Amino acid sequence: MNTLKIVGLLCCSAFLVRSAHIPEKSMDARSLVEKILGNIPVVHESSVKIMGLTLDPSSQSRNMPYQSMVTSLGIPAAPELRTVCRPLNQIDFTLELCLSSMSAGLQLYQDVLGELKERVTTGKVTGLLADIRDLLAQVNKMQEPGQMSSVAQYQASGLASRLPGDYEVQVATHFTLLQLRDFTQNLKRSLRNVEHLTSRPGQRG
Repeated sequence: MNTLKIVGLLCCSAFLVRSAHIPEKSMDARSLVEKILGNIPVVHESSVKIMGLTLDPSSQSRNMPYQSMVTSLGIPAAPELRTVCRPLNQIDFTLELCLSSMSAGLQLYQDVLGELKERVTTGKVTGLLADIRDLLAQVNKMQEPGQMSSVAQYQASGLASRLPGDYEVQVATHFTLLQLRDFTQNLKRSLRNVEHLTSRPGQRG
C-alpha cells in the first residue's frame, strides 16, 4: 500500500472518529427544529394583529410595502445557510463553517426575540426562546470540543431602542418570525446535509 493511500485512510479514520457524535446530536436538533416550526405560527397569531401581515405564503406580496420599514428599523437577517451548507457534492462544503453559521443565526434570533419579548403582549415568545436556546446548545455540541472557541459570536442588535410604538413592535415581530421560519427550514435541510457528510468519510470536515 503506497504512502498516499495510507494517508488517505488515516484522514478518513480521523474524520469518522471526530464526527461520530454528530448523527445523534443532529437527530435531537431536528426534533427541536420541528418544535420551533410548529410554535412560530402560534406566537405570530397571538402577537401580530396588523391586517394583512400573515405567515401565509400566498399573501407574502403584502409584505412589500413594509420593506423600507424593515430596513429603517434595522431588523437583522440571519446567515444564509444555503451558501455555506450546500449539498455535499460541492467540494467547498466545510462542516465547521456550516455549524458555526447555524450557531450565529440561532444567537441572532435568541437576541432579537429576547428584545421583542419585553414588548409583545403574549407570553408565548418565552417558550419559543427556550426551544431556540436548546437548539443552539445542540448545534454547539456538534462542534469539536477543541473548536468551540471558533463558534461565531453574534453581536446584540439593540432592536428594542428602534421600536417607538406597538405598531413597530408588531411589524418587527412579524418579519422576525417570517425570517426565523425560513432560517429554520434551511437549518433543517442543512442538518440532513451534515448527517450525510458524517456518513461519507471522503468529504472534508
